[in-house]
Amino acid sequence: MTISTKMFNEQTIANLGRLSEQLSGLQEQVASGKKPIKPSTDPVATAKLSAAKELEAGLTRFRGNMNRIDTRLSETDVALGQVQTVMTRLKELSIQASNDTLNDMDRLSIRKEVTQHKVFLVGLANTKDAQGQALFGGYMTNTAPFAMSLDGQVSYLGDTGMHSLPVSQSLSLATGLDGATSFMRVQTEQGPKSVFDIVAELETSLKVMADRETSAKVQSPDGARLSFDIGRSPRPQTLRLEGRLGAADITVTMVSGTMRPMIEAINAQTSATGVSAQVSVDGNTIRLKSNDGGAFTISGFQADDIDGAEPVPSRQITVQQIVGDTALGEPVVLVDQDNALKTSVAALDSVIVHMASARAQVGAYAATAEIQSDMLALQEMMIAETLSGIEDADLTAVVTELQSLLVNRDALRQVFAKVGQQSLFDLIR
Repeated sequence: MTISTKMFNEQTIANLGRLSEQLSGLQEQVASGKKPIKPSTDPVATAKLSAAKELEAGLTRFRGNMNRIDTRLSETDVALGQVQTVMTRLKELSIQASNDTLNDMDRLSIRKEVTQHKVFLVGLANTKDAQGQALFGGYMTNTAPFAMSLDGQVSYLGDTGMHSLPVSQSLSLATGLDGATSFMRVQTEQGPKSVFDIVAELETSLKVMADRETSAKVQSPDGARLSFDIGRSPRPQTLRLEGRLGAADITVTMVSGTMRPMIEAINAQTSATGVSAQVSVDGNTIRLKSNDGGAFTISGFQADDIDGAEPVPSRQITVQQIVGDTALGEPVVLVDQDNALKTSVAALDSVIVHMASARAQVGAYAATAEIQSDMLALQEMMIAETLSGIEDADLTAVVTELQSLLVNRDALRQVFAKVGQQSLFDLIR
């Protein structure tokens, strides 16, 4: 069979082109370590690869969520720990302010520091994560969950939703705690209160107790006059009398201007306390006196409708010691014991315990997240092995085939070059 030089050249060039394409594909496999998978050449492997890639993409999203959960839980724990530190400092200040050697200016300085700590606590409650989303806003993560008004009142603007992120097809994990649970529901002896209300009550106590007391010791043999400023609404009032014979709690329902119920209740306990009562000459006050002329103490004043420090006390008892019917010294104004600094100390302890419990909850969430992270790592390893089995090239076979094609290409080039040199003049010789 005879072919023309033109046809020979075209066929040779086409063969060299095909060899070059094959060599290029093999060289790419050597460089990437991956074999080409196309629906036209291997539809089964293509389907498996597509499914595996989809699973890998899902695991990548879950891993991103897991990393974010870890970060938010860590930031939440740090914020709650800082709240504990602040509350411990406030407790120290409260105990310090209870010292009788401090004057009003000292307590004013302490009150200013308490106010600064309150502002800092609001900042902690509004902490944001690395993506600018609030840690304690519940589902409302795009706005600051706590706001302080001009008068110092702090309100919660978030919700009670549990912010969570999916970490598998069937499981979502919490990323932290909502602000209502963390800051607005501290269980105290007076009932649930917010962290900010407790701090505000400490501020109030520092102000109110500057010129008021929660107990008064009567040392005059003639006793003391008690005047009651307790409002016109009948409310149970409690006070504690302690004389030489012992102590007794006196509880009566009374209003300002009505002394008889209190007198009767005090005299009913005279055998236990040694203290008796009678109406003063003016008819508006009670005269208390120890039967043996000894000292006695009035304390524990409590109205059942007061459950915290009041900026302006609504219930007061003024105790004025007397000699005969003449006032002796300055009067002592007793206020509800919820105004006492020791009440603030107890409430601050409640906050510290509450924050410890909240941090324990965050720790439990973190432990669950760690377990899920380990499971996710196992799934990532399994899908990586699956992908490797589908798309990884057999480098030994690829290199062998590459070398074989290189030899074929070089041989074809040499043949083409040799044949291409033949002409009519070569045949005439």
